[in-house]
Amino acid sequence: MTLFLLAGSAVFNASANTMMKLAFGHQKDLLDNGAVNAVLKIITNPWAVAGVGCFGISFIFLSAALTRTDLSIAYPFMAGLVFLLVLGVSVLFFSEQVNLWRIAGMAAILCGIWMISVKG
Repeated sequence: MTLFLLAGSAVFNASANTMMKLAFGHQKDLLDNGAVNAVLKIITNPWAVAGVGCFGISFIFLSAALTRTDLSIAYPFMAGLVFLLVLGVSVLFFSEQVNLWRIAGMAAILCGIWMISVKG
């Protein structure tokens, strides 16, 4: 059950980030016209609102997982899944380029997460 909760948290977190990219990825700087204007753009953009909702659902899944396992295990595991999911989404839906350096960096991050959560 804990793995299901952590996977659910990761899927909704990655979805939220994807929706934020859909909402604002085409803009140069969201804060160009001030913070108030940025907030108005966020709350009137359906992708952004859906993204915030997904962050909330991710929070619920992670909170439930934390009742079953240690934070030092749960969060790195969930974050590692988010890294992998976002990498896949970036390539498939946004045609972002993944080169050897990005793959090596991702591997280093995942190895670090594994070391902290399993061996720490």
